[in-house]
Amino acid sequence: MSRTRSANGRSSIYKDSAGTWHGWVTMGRDDNGKLVRRHVRGRTRASVTERVADLERERASTSGRAAANGRQTLGDWLEEWLVLIKRSRKPRTFSTYDALIRTHCQQLKKVKLHDVTVRQIDDLLDHVATTVSATTAGNLHRTLRAAFSVAVRRGLVASNPCRYATVPRVSHTEVHPLSVREVHDLLTVASGARNAARWSVALALGLRQGESLGLRWEDVDLESGTLAVRRQLQRHPWEHGCAEDQPGHTAAKCPRRHSGGLRFDDTKTGAGRRVLAIPPQMLPQLLDHRRAQAAERLKAGSDWQDLDLVFPRLDGSPTDPRHDHRAWKSLLARAGIRDARLHDARHTAATLLLAQGVDGRVVMSLMGWSQAVLLTRYQHVIDTMRIDAALKIGSAIWGESGA
Repeated sequence: MSRTRSANGRSSIYKDSAGTWHGWVTMGRDDNGKLVRRHVRGRTRASVTERVADLERERASTSGRAAANGRQTLGDWLEEWLVLIKRSRKPRTFSTYDALIRTHCQQLKKVKLHDVTVRQIDDLLDHVATTVSATTAGNLHRTLRAAFSVAVRRGLVASNPCRYATVPRVSHTEVHPLSVREVHDLLTVASGARNAARWSVALALGLRQGESLGLRWEDVDLESGTLAVRRQLQRHPWEHGCAEDQPGHTAAKCPRRHSGGLRFDDTKTGAGRRVLAIPPQMLPQLLDHRRAQAAERLKAGSDWQDLDLVFPRLDGSPTDPRHDHRAWKSLLARAGIRDARLHDARHTAATLLLAQGVDGRVVMSLMGWSQAVLLTRYQHVIDTMRIDAALKIGSAIWGESGA
């Protein structure tokens, strides 16, 4: 490695013996008056020169004061980052980030932020994948990568170690939809139960649980036969209202807790906001359901909570997702159907749509998917459709006999 020493305070750029380009920039002095330097690296001189110029512009904007004093640990930064992003993330997303960091990053929290290496990130992800799951390791990687990306933009670190980390491979999860016969049996048993239309909506339209429980009558147009998905019902984590946490005193038990409980949120993604056509066969059931709910409202009288919900409790209040889940499991048992997740009802709707020959892009729109990769879960259905398409084109060109 050869390099020419630059004058004090000047940036330097050089190439090592392996052909990698390096840049060092003096960012200023920390609170103790010590010089703080940042290091960047890249494959080409041009890329390193550009990053050095970015750091120099940042240095100019801070009037020679370093962005960090070099003593900041990964734990310090993650706590700061969580505060920074809290208002821009949905409560459940934020609580997931917070839980991942607090549960799995303890062994690295005392490491200086700028000293965290790719190897340390690799070891952490491998440990989580081995002791918990590859899915959790992947979620942790995305969380840390987002935190380090902000640290890079702020000049706290030169590069993002998560960018080069090896993410454990998540094994393919098979989709287990209900068969057409099972769907018929399930809806037959549900027909005599309260909120029977809840399960028709799940199996025919593929709404997520939160979308179904957050559905309002203003979203349903029975005359035109359409249903608009605009929101979802979600359980928000409680936050402490006390000045300090006490041992054994969780946020859920705090007498001054706030911001938690069942609340209405936007849909999971922008693609989740969608308008669906209601199958004509389902319209009479929805009409009967609305009449039955009107009778419940009269019976409840002043106790009725007028939230305009399609599938509320007997007093009009939101249905707890946990109660809804238990109702699904009970319905499966009474119908004599194998144990299945509530989310499998959504998989069932997608599978039936694809099996009927509906174009994949249309299915994406109906299901509210934002990524086409989700279609790969239904490869078994798509493969069958491809074979059928080959038979049809062959018949069109060469006839049934193949002559």
